[in-house]
Amino acid sequence: MRAERLALLGVLTLALVAIAASSVARATDPPGMDGGMDPQVVLLADIRSDFNVMEAGSTLPMRVIVVDQHGVPVPGARVEVSAAGATLSPAAGVTDSDGVFRFRLTAGATSVTRATSVVATVTMAGAATGSDRYDLTIARAAPTVQILPQREAVSVGLGAILAAAFLSTEIGRYGAFKAIIFPLYSRLKKEEVLDHFVRGQIYGYIVSHPGEHYNSMRQDLKVTNGTLSHHLRTLEMMGFIKSYREGVFKRFYPIEVSVPQDRGVKLSDLQIQILEMVRSGSGPTQGDIAGRLDVTQQTVSYNIRTLSREGAIRMEKDGRNTRYYPPAA
Repeated sequence: MRAERLALLGVLTLALVAIAASSVARATDPPGMDGGMDPQVVLLADIRSDFNVMEAGSTLPMRVIVVDQHGVPVPGARVEVSAAGATLSPAAGVTDSDGVFRFRLTAGATSVTRATSVVATVTMAGAATGSDRYDLTIARAAPTVQILPQREAVSVGLGAILAAAFLSTEIGRYGAFKAIIFPLYSRLKKEEVLDHFVRGQIYGYIVSHPGEHYNSMRQDLKVTNGTLSHHLRTLEMMGFIKSYREGVFKRFYPIEVSVPQDRGVKLSDLQIQILEMVRSGSGPTQGDIAGRLDVTQQTVSYNIRTLSREGAIRMEKDGRNTRYYPPAA
């Protein structure tokens, strides 16, 4: 009997030792790690600028946007930036409350047009390091102006006045852009054009929504007019997309997609959803449609006018409300 008690006591002692060892192991796990030893926070960096081409000696404002794997801005992350042949100020710092680190890049002197890359590395305690690269083309600076004798100076002055008058016209500005700026863009490698995060989003949207028009694209992507126009021009110049004007709409297609020859209206996904609600016969109001599709009433109003103009829906007054129904048979 005494031997059985001793054996039972030994088993209980071994079990207590195993539990204590397991607790110590869990207590020594580093913070911010799960059972698989993976970091809970993954830092994602995105370098942004309004231009891909700059002149040697000029300064370009730039920024690094840092988010986690869920797309939430990360404040307080340390950012270090570098670029060959350029000066960055500041070259390191932390992100603000919106997860943004701002800096200025000054391109060094160069005798030929060349390419450089801005590299950003983002770190924070308890998080996986993030990085990004942004490719720039640096054009050589314009030659130094020489002092001319009076007669030549008068001729040059008149030429400058005429050139300024020509460049003040739309045709002049467009011609100068094609002759001077576009060759710089054409030197960029095509795969580098899509390196820009927003530009890649716009191109992906056009691939999945061929024939979508400008306003619908801007509403869906939540970008400003200036941003969307800039990236659409770049994508079209580099041969990724093409545009086609149809009435008041300007539609965009991937370069490999044929533009439909018929003049029928191509509906956006939102317009299709609105038509499905209207065709149910319940006579929804603009407020009903906005609430059901989780969009603003202004967006619904814009698309309702488009569908009504094309004869896809009809409206009926119901007291102070306007209800929408399929067109009469």
